[in-house]
Amino acid sequence: MQAWLSIDTWLISSISIAYLAMLFVVAQWGQNQAVKKVSQKPWVYSLSLGVCCTSWAFYGTVGQAATTGAWLAPIYIGSIICLVLAWPMLMRTLHIIKSQNLTSIADFIACRFDRSPKLAASIAIVSLLGTIPYIALQLRAISTSFDLLTGTFQSGISTAFIVTIVLIIFSVLFGARQLSASKHNHGLVLAIAFSSIVKLFALTAVGIFATFYLFDGFGDLLTQSQSLEQTTHSDSIYLVVSQVILGAITIYALPQQFHMMMIENNHDEELKSARWMVPLYLLLINIFVLPIALAGQLSFPGGSVGADSYVLTLPLFYQQAWLGILVYVGGLAAATAMVIVAAIVLSTMISTEILTPLLLRLPKFSSQQTPQLSGILLNLRRIAIAVILLFAFAFERFIDQQNHLASIGLLSFVLLSQFAPAAIGALYWRNATTQGAFVGLIMGSIVWLYTLLLPVTFPDAHWVKFGLFDITWLTPTALFGLTSLDNISHGVFYSLAANIGCFVIISLLKEQSVGEVLQADLFVNRKPVQPERHLSVDDLASLLNRFINKDEADALLVKAKQLNRKHQQQQLVDYTRLKLSGVLGSASTRMVMNAASRVQHVPLEDVVSIVDEANQIFEFNRELLQSGVENIEQGISVVDADMRLVAWNQRYIELLDYPNDFVKAGLHIEQLIRFNIDRGIIVGDEAHELVEKRLAHMRGGSPHHFQRTMLDGKVLEIRGQAMPGGGFVSTFADITAHIEAEKALQLANETLEKRVESRTQELEKAKAEAEAANSSKTRFLAAASHDLMQPFNALTLFTDMLKQRVKSTELQDLASHIEESLTVVESLLSDLVEISRLDSKSLTTEQSQFAIDDLLSTLVNEFNALSIQQDIDFKYQVSSCFVQSDQRLLRRIIQNFLSNAFHYSPSGKTNEQTTPQGKTTVFMPKVLLGVRRLEHSLLIQVWDNGPGSRLINNKPFLLSLNA
Repeated sequence: MQAWLSIDTWLISSISIAYLAMLFVVAQWGQNQAVKKVSQKPWVYSLSLGVCCTSWAFYGTVGQAATTGAWLAPIYIGSIICLVLAWPMLMRTLHIIKSQNLTSIADFIACRFDRSPKLAASIAIVSLLGTIPYIALQLRAISTSFDLLTGTFQSGISTAFIVTIVLIIFSVLFGARQLSASKHNHGLVLAIAFSSIVKLFALTAVGIFATFYLFDGFGDLLTQSQSLEQTTHSDSIYLVVSQVILGAITIYALPQQFHMMMIENNHDEELKSARWMVPLYLLLINIFVLPIALAGQLSFPGGSVGADSYVLTLPLFYQQAWLGILVYVGGLAAATAMVIVAAIVLSTMISTEILTPLLLRLPKFSSQQTPQLSGILLNLRRIAIAVILLFAFAFERFIDQQNHLASIGLLSFVLLSQFAPAAIGALYWRNATTQGAFVGLIMGSIVWLYTLLLPVTFPDAHWVKFGLFDITWLTPTALFGLTSLDNISHGVFYSLAANIGCFVIISLLKEQSVGEVLQADLFVNRKPVQPERHLSVDDLASLLNRFINKDEADALLVKAKQLNRKHQQQQLVDYTRLKLSGVLGSASTRMVMNAASRVQHVPLEDVVSIVDEANQIFEFNRELLQSGVENIEQGISVVDADMRLVAWNQRYIELLDYPNDFVKAGLHIEQLIRFNIDRGIIVGDEAHELVEKRLAHMRGGSPHHFQRTMLDGKVLEIRGQAMPGGGFVSTFADITAHIEAEKALQLANETLEKRVESRTQELEKAKAEAEAANSSKTRFLAAASHDLMQPFNALTLFTDMLKQRVKSTELQDLASHIEESLTVVESLLSDLVEISRLDSKSLTTEQSQFAIDDLLSTLVNEFNALSIQQDIDFKYQVSSCFVQSDQRLLRRIIQNFLSNAFHYSPSGKTNEQTTPQGKTTVFMPKVLLGVRRLEHSLLIQVWDNGPGSRLINNKPFLLSLNA
């Protein structure tokens, strides 16, 4: 029963936070101008490359050594070989990155392949998928070591999640404070170098403890380990070779390693020093790996303790708390350094290669009036850091807890090694194409997914054990029957084989674009092509202000004033391009500067890109146009300046009823015309002369429009129009239905005219009959009215005589009533006479000039008697005006107004009213006749206060006459 020391949880938590805080302080200190010279020392740069020694190196290599018995892991052998022997490749890569101000391995590869945004985005996604398991490894290492040190043994969500949240905060603080991804982060470099020293010191301390404190040196360890030989075994030669290959590739192509080696490099001398210093560091950190493994096996026989934890369990088992804390801090340094750098690098790639291009495609952000984007881009990078680490935490929770750290690390290395063919081919193979690199990367990643990730994630799945669809040769761990390789070697072999095979074959089959050729000159022959944009200083400053900040724009304006005018423009463009590339990446920078360019004078490189894009657009538009033309109801034919057919649609062949395969590109239009003559479509003695006439018209560009009846009775409307620069386009429309409808309409119009004529005659006859009947009625009314007037006049006379003779009051009243009734009847008969005169159009007016008083005074005399009889107060306002009118008709109108006023006025002083106050009032009816002068006319008014006038709001009867 083994037991070891447990340390207080709060103490270890405090130490963890204190270390991370110290790391942050070191980073802040490294940002100071006075300290930057220290951080730019070659040894600091070399130590920062020790970020490759993660928790896998700190814990996992010991477990691997315990299994294999090797003192130096093959992965580090490959890294050392790459640094020492692949020196020219590293230096060439560095020169290209610095000259183009590239920001990541995705930007580097995409820049070689015509700055392909698709390829850059694919590399960013693959980097994310490959690095997340590696970050998950670090999270597991930290949480496991924490639980082991504190004795909690939770390995649960609490420890791992808290570690994830803390690392998110510190990663954002470390790497998301500045927008430019290519700008040197001296504080980060110094902090990573510091962590490299810490983990080297911690691993060396536990190694010395295990070798010289627990045992009597290397010799004693080797002697006592002889008894362990039967429990250890060496890896197969295939696994060793695979790990050497992976080590050589990942020291160069691992995204975080590429960033620290290339992007954070200040000058060539740093890389030259690192060529020897980094291998030395790898040897030093691995010196005690095998002794620690042997000491762990001797201390914990029978595998009772996991080999990955030997580094930490040895001090705890032997009650060395200080050493256990030191080892824990060393492991924390190894893991956090990798997590922070990986999160920063991945967030940069995701934001520059995926999020920024998508953002720039939105109308809101593509507009020139869009506000500054630097804050948005920086926030996107911070969000990306958080999302990446949370994904890594989810993967750590999901993956099988029994997998060794070394296995998870190798899993990531295999996927990230898929960048190697494209990266190395970019430097040395001139004929490599974008399509080849893209397909190779995708195919290699798919094979990795199938042969490595899915078997680890779902180890007990039926298809993993027996093959997809139960096909044995599709078994993920024995693809195509290859069973002699271990899982890692198997995945490395097939994924890189698929990647390289597709890369080479497609590149050989597909012709390079001119843009790819130019970029190949830059990478392979190192002939830099300087892009030139004719942008003003204000344009360049606007770009910097929009995508970085105002300080960079102001710095450009200051630089513009200092530069020599002769070369000012090109230097400012290069300066802006480099600054934007550090923020957006080369692919997005190219898109932004192309969009900002306002003139057509562009360099060969851009002309090539534009031509390539235009060619693709032309092909697409040609297919789109052909598809659109085929769906037009009209037939269309196009001939060139030489009168040869160049384009047509199927409808054209159908309407003209041409035989199959008769119409071909290049066929002379004369052959088509003569073919129609021979078929009898064009007839007449002058049919053959029509050929030359038609050709002459088409060559001269004369438009034509005519109709032609085909042999089957169809009627075609043919229109022709000349095209600019020569050529002729003709359209053919089937108007048979239109012609038939036109004929039917013409026939209907003729029938309608006859019907209208017949109806008109009937109406005229009916009108004549109506007029005759009206005339008869008028004559009858006139005759009847005239005949009736005579007896009524006599009756009126007899009534008047009766009134004079009778003496009785009662008989006088009766006679008066009879006289009034006769007057009314006489008035009605007079109206009938007037109506008959109007119908017979015999009523005429007799206008004359007369004094209005002559007319009104007679009426006043007549109505004065009536006013006395009815007790009405009747007054007349005398006027001296003259008017022109029909005196007889005017007198009748005014007489009618006065009659109405008198008729509707009650007898005076008979309508007594009592007010609420008790007073009695007597109503007095009044009638007023007068003339009011206007500017060019007279207004004859009759006023009364009878009830009839109150119904119309006491308004008078008015009559306007011209003066």
